[in-house]
Amino acid sequence: MFRLCLTLYVLVILSLSGGVEAKRVALIVGNSQYENTSTLANPANDAAVVAASAREAGFDDVIVAQNLSIRDFQRALRDFRIKANGADVAMVYYAGHGIEGQGKNWLIPVDAELNADLDLPYEALNLDRVVEAVSGAQIRMVVLDACRNNPFAGTWKSETRSMSRGLAGFDADDILVIYAAAPGQTAVDGDSDNSPFASSFANRLPQAGLPVQLLGGMVRDDVLMATGGTQRPFVSASITGTPVYLVDATSGAEPPAFSETSEIISLDESALDALAWEGALNADTVAA
Repeated sequence: MFRLCLTLYVLVILSLSGGVEAKRVALIVGNSQYENTSTLANPANDAAVVAASAREAGFDDVIVAQNLSIRDFQRALRDFRIKANGADVAMVYYAGHGIEGQGKNWLIPVDAELNADLDLPYEALNLDRVVEAVSGAQIRMVVLDACRNNPFAGTWKSETRSMSRGLAGFDADDILVIYAAAPGQTAVDGDSDNSPFASSFANRLPQAGLPVQLLGGMVRDDVLMATGGTQRPFVSASITGTPVYLVDATSGAEPPAFSETSEIISLDESALDALAWEGALNADTVAA
């Protein structure tokens, strides 16, 4: 009887320990094969390189989803929201078509028809749903490589055609949002298998000693250099000012190079001092 109880106790302990959830989770979406508009060459490759980078940066649960329909997209975000709840870091990276419409930003599934802007709530994913998917994590990141021309605008009424370039700015509390290009501007895909934005983001994400709060700025500088100043990524950050590191500076990893011709813009003491001071101001305490 004692042995039976001991065995049951051990099994319970093992089952509980096996149920520990991942501390860092990422959903990487690449939509390339659109059924009713122009296909995109890079998103599949961009999703693959960013997923590999996320694993290198210490994300222990990385989900890669390609060419999602509206139902699959909704299901992926719902399932990810469950995974992200209680996580230390949750990140969604999206590469594909994106549209500004009705004053909001929309991510476009591959089966969307969008014959009018009024179809957006039924055939596209509001950016708010993506933000909700990471809302349960301590550090929340959304990365949008979707700043392209609206491929559906030509069939819309004249009063809606002005919304034809890029995405609109987005403000939310306690989240880091990185756009591939500034509001109203478009991103370039480049001549290689990966866009300049995806290449820089994938290189910078696992960089040792780089605070998450400075990640978007480093990517912006890389992309500006790679595109000759024609593309300027945009960062909307409303997260803690206390430095958060995905890869600690003591790991010994070397900062990754963006390309053979570009120079690494390294963190200096003044940048870290400014970041620490911002954190102290946000805390608003004598001790800070």
